[in-house]
Amino acid sequence: MTRLLLTLALLVAAGCGGESYPLAQVSGTVTLDGKPLPEARVFFEPKRKGENINSGFGSTATTNEQGRFQLTSLGGDSGAVIGEHYVLIRTIRGEEGPNGQVVIVSREKLPSRYHDQSTLIFTVPPDGTEQADFALTSDP
Repeated sequence: MTRLLLTLALLVAAGCGGESYPLAQVSGTVTLDGKPLPEARVFFEPKRKGENINSGFGSTATTNEQGRFQLTSLGGDSGAVIGEHYVLIRTIRGEEGPNGQVVIVSREKLPSRYHDQSTLIFTVPPDGTEQADFALTSDP
């Protein structure tokens, strides 16, 4: 859970700053072993370009029952920054419990290669895409 919170903090920090970054609409599907993966959270984090550590806001979405998602930037706008992104996909769910502590209500279903050790990369084209599709497998 600590890694999830750290990941979210990094996504927010990556988007801080006064610069403007062009966005494009991004949607797609997440499947696990050939079946739609509902309630998965998809995170896009823009890759750093050169010496500039600020590469724009990250974007996130939650898949529906058919595994479909549409990204919204952490700045509140629809879409994702144009260019290359690191992608993380998680299914773990937590809720605030007594005394403000996070209580896990749904364990992680995905191997760490899709989140903590993710090597997933996706390039958002200038015209956007409806084909940001991720076919995940539970096998190593």
